[in-house]
Amino acid sequence: MGVRWGMLLLGLGVLNACTVLPTGPYALVLPAVGKSMDVFQVEEGECRSYARRQLGVAPEQAASTRRLQAQYDRAYVQYMYAKGAV
Repeated sequence: MGVRWGMLLLGLGVLNACTVLPTGPYALVLPAVGKSMDVFQVEEGECRSYARRQLGVAPEQAASTRRLQAQYDRAYVQYMYAKGAV
């Protein structure tokens, strides 16, 4: 019985170590009034790239998915505002 629990705990530890980096924002951002969708999509792609770079961690160095998502969202929204995209 003890071996089963040990294997279960080991398995859970391995799964917990696999933190997924954010692939996109959870924040809803819409184009600014008068901005074309084509321009907005280009700027939005730039903002996603910027936010990913701001994380500055590899998946094996990641702390918690929730914390990384919040950091990603902040960087993304800041960049969108700075670009005047929203």
